[in-house]
Amino acid sequence: MHVDTVARPDAAHTDTAALVAAAKEGDPVAWEQLVEEFSPMLRGRVRRFRLRPEDAEDVLQTTWLLAWQNLGSVTDGHRFAGWLATIAFREGLKLTRRTREICIPDLDSLGGTDDVDRELARIWLAGTLEELVDELPPAQRVLFRALTETSEPHYVDVARRLGRPVGSIGPTRARCFARLRGLLQDREITRDFLD
Repeated sequence: MHVDTVARPDAAHTDTAALVAAAKEGDPVAWEQLVEEFSPMLRGRVRRFRLRPEDAEDVLQTTWLLAWQNLGSVTDGHRFAGWLATIAFREGLKLTRRTREICIPDLDSLGGTDDVDRELARIWLAGTLEELVDELPPAQRVLFRALTETSEPHYVDVARRLGRPVGSIGPTRARCFARLRGLLQDREITRDFLD
């Protein structure tokens, strides 16, 4: 007796672009394979935000929901992982902004007024930096966020993720930081202010 079976390839061995194309056509199995393949990567990305487990799960679910809703906008299936990572990053950032509470320290425990001034300046600058990054040109803004997602970013990883030559990361980083210094100076935020 001969039984014809169609073997479905394992998600790890299937071309991501083909899965994306199939999912765009409404293939639920292809979509499930994408979810299975990329959920661990997304969990790792979301973990960097140090959210409560239930909030991290919300970000993950929202990421997949948005990915499903916007799947038609994916023009290059080979870049699906980066596209997903960007969605997760933005959703994690949104949740962090919504839930972030500025923790004002017990100012009496800091000691002298210099310590209090320095701590208040640090708290204020943390909020200001995000505004300044939003003022950067898009390429610099994307690079800055990619470099600050991890405590020890590697240029090779950042270049690969952004689809840029490794040699362009350092110069773009230098221009980005020079621009941030200029924006800080425009707001009269100097080293003296922080010391």
